[in-house]
Amino acid sequence: MRQELIKSRPIPLILMFLVGLGYLLAAPATSGIGIAFDITATVAVFVAFLFLFVPVQIDKGAPLWLQNLSALALLVLATAAFFRWADGDWGRLGYLFFNVEVMSRPGAMARMLSGLWIAVQVFLFSLVLSTLLGMFMAVVRSIVNDALLNFFIDAYVDVFRAVPPIVLLLVTYSALPYSGIVLSPFATGVVALTLIEGAYLTEVFRSGIEAIHRNQVLSARSIGLTAWQAMRLVVLPQSVRIVLPDYSNRLIGLMKRTAETSVIAIAEILKVAQDLQSQFVNATPLVVGALLYMVVLFPMTRFVSRLEKSRPRQ
Repeated sequence: MRQELIKSRPIPLILMFLVGLGYLLAAPATSGIGIAFDITATVAVFVAFLFLFVPVQIDKGAPLWLQNLSALALLVLATAAFFRWADGDWGRLGYLFFNVEVMSRPGAMARMLSGLWIAVQVFLFSLVLSTLLGMFMAVVRSIVNDALLNFFIDAYVDVFRAVPPIVLLLVTYSALPYSGIVLSPFATGVVALTLIEGAYLTEVFRSGIEAIHRNQVLSARSIGLTAWQAMRLVVLPQSVRIVLPDYSNRLIGLMKRTAETSVIAIAEILKVAQDLQSQFVNATPLVVGALLYMVVLFPMTRFVSRLEKSRPRQ
């Protein structure tokens, strides 16, 4: 009986989907009092479809293909409803944001790829330096018992986690030359992002270190290891595995944060896209810039998701 019930569900679900999609796409637009009927009919389409959709999704015995198709059908209905009610000028939208001819002009795509490479360089330099800074601060904070030193580490972490990155970038870029320190925009961006990300990573690594039971440290010290040796040989290898998913999430944020360096004239993706937008009076370069970020970030997000799923549950 249960199997028969499951096999019979696709038929009303498909029929409801076709009826609803047909109405959303084919029914003429209304005005005046007809709008009330149109709204009621649109709501009725979704209510009726959800009435069939929800049982399929919550039924563990339902075929996976049916669950996937019903989810896709709901997305299609939502898209059709959006296009019906948005009443947008889609031709103009395509010209301004998805204009292939703009990006096919000589040098446009080459400049975008050059901006991507600069963004990756800023990310890699900041990644290495902030990781070393964060781990150093976390280790010192855990080993040293000097109250004054720990106070300064805590102050660094609190201050640089509270300062907006754009503010730090602008202040650093504008103020350092007046003090006689002249850095290139690239170096300024790396320094600012390193200081900010290092503060976050200090807390990430510290949480991993504190997750290791103190008895392990005491055992290591009892066999003659120094505090640093116990940290290096016993604590850090275990804590790094613990914080790896959180650390990876910070890396994704750091890569996205490279876009903020455009405010100090670093020719990364966003800066190049803005320049091309002004040159061509078209926003397509901004869309291409977002897609280039996705090309880099999507594999990273999938990797982090796998790490989080593989981490043992407490």
